[in-house]
Amino acid sequence: MSNPGSAPPKPGGEAIPMLTEIVEVPAYSAENLPATLRDINWDEVAARVRRQVSEHLADRIGAILDLELNKALQAALGPAVDTISRTLHESLRQRMQAAIDEAVSLEIARVRMKKPDAGS
Repeated sequence: MSNPGSAPPKPGGEAIPMLTEIVEVPAYSAENLPATLRDINWDEVAARVRRQVSEHLADRIGAILDLELNKALQAALGPAVDTISRTLHESLRQRMQAAIDEAVSLEIARVRMKKPDAGS
């Protein structure tokens, strides 16, 4: 239900919730209701509303901050992670190649040591 004169929600965005959607209003039986408005503890009502609204807003703000932080970190760290990944990959490739070269050289040397002299 929209209020006359209120702006419609932006496409893809969330509408701002009504206070009644945030504040949990307990159900009262007739005997628990105050006899008059003067009997209502407005300080207690205000504190409850303030607490519930604060909790709701904190959750929403936390989610928004998490999303923005993730975007910022991805933008800042993405290229760095890619560079580190490429550097590690190249370093590993070079070390593997060096280990293979050394193993082949040792095997060739071992075979040459076992080879009988052809001229004797």
